[in-house]
Amino acid sequence: MGGSLARHLVGERELVVYDRDPATLASFETLGARIANTPRELARQCDVVLLCLPRSSDVGDLLFGVDGLAEHLGTGTLVIDQTSGVPSMTTEFARRLDERNVLFLDAPVSGGIAAAQSRSVTIIASGPDAAWERGRTILAELSTKTLRCGRRVGDGQALKLVTNAIGACYRLSTLELVALGRKFGLTLPDIVSDLNEGNGANFTSRNMLVGLVEGRSTTNFAMALMVKDLNGALDLGTGLGAAMPLTATARGLMQSAISLFGQQARLDDVIGLTETLSSVRLAGGGPQMSVALPASLTPADLTGILCRSSAACNVIAVMEGVEIARKFGLPVADIARVIDSGSAWCQIASPLLSAIAAGGLAQRDYEAERQALETAALLAATANLPFIMPATALSRWRDMQASPVAPAQQ
Repeated sequence: MGGSLARHLVGERELVVYDRDPATLASFETLGARIANTPRELARQCDVVLLCLPRSSDVGDLLFGVDGLAEHLGTGTLVIDQTSGVPSMTTEFARRLDERNVLFLDAPVSGGIAAAQSRSVTIIASGPDAAWERGRTILAELSTKTLRCGRRVGDGQALKLVTNAIGACYRLSTLELVALGRKFGLTLPDIVSDLNEGNGANFTSRNMLVGLVEGRSTTNFAMALMVKDLNGALDLGTGLGAAMPLTATARGLMQSAISLFGQQARLDDVIGLTETLSSVRLAGGGPQMSVALPASLTPADLTGILCRSSAACNVIAVMEGVEIARKFGLPVADIARVIDSGSAWCQIASPLLSAIAAGGLAQRDYEAERQALETAALLAATANLPFIMPATALSRWRDMQASPVAPAQQ
């Protein structure tokens, strides 16, 4: 990801690159960038330093470890951290650098390597005015979708964790609903086409599922890094007293995928995980008739049930994420901008967020979606499918019905 972003600066800026991988350094040297062999060399040559590392602990080591960057950064230098990290750690990094008169901008990215390469990745920036004014033009060269979401360092990291959690919930719940449709004989192209035309559409149906129909991968993101982000979201939610059953279930399933496929598992392996758990092949030619539909339902009825069930799952995923973000102190307007621009997008996010901003979810507005999910759960039981994520979402719907206050209003 960092390499894909840095390539946009070649020829545009006086670029100096440091990386532990000699092959990466050699490739940038070929492109015309200067090479730093140590963090010290990098710090002494740059007045703006961009970091994009796997974890906040890596950022801490690079900044404050033995002979780290912080010792050698000049007064007024700007550090832009694009790591998907831990907000509390990021805030502490900014505090320690401020003591050295070094500016800090929190600017994680969302959307994957392909989006980074095409300058369409979402950059979620937060930090003080001085840091933003110094860094905004550079970030604009990295992506056409650079959003400033708050003046507090850490807000960007929190929003990235929230939106990654929402996207992960879409990914797993949508795949399980596809498995249900396949189990009853629907073809994958028909399911995907109908999903993407209705309120059940989300980032997964528009990207991963379209790629599955076309026989191509849509991401090379490491499953372990997604689990890391889900752990971060859960830690953030736990600290804020937010209920996160759907996110916790997603985290458990993705950790199971790592156990099944190994530490090198990629995010696309959730397809194989779903197929293994359901004993259903999601792609492939022709219908996969394993279970007959009840006489009262037609294939068109089932498609409608799947689309509305997807929308019901999307509602719960968005609500969980928004609850965390609001308790963290983020405005709904900023949450909406980030959701609308990346992997947390879904067709019903905008009206749902408008309702939340106006005072809370009107459950009656989604009664048809909830009822469809109830029906889908019964069909899954008939077909002997696990139905893990959708059932978790359904449980949350039932809890909301039993409570006079929806979670987003608490």
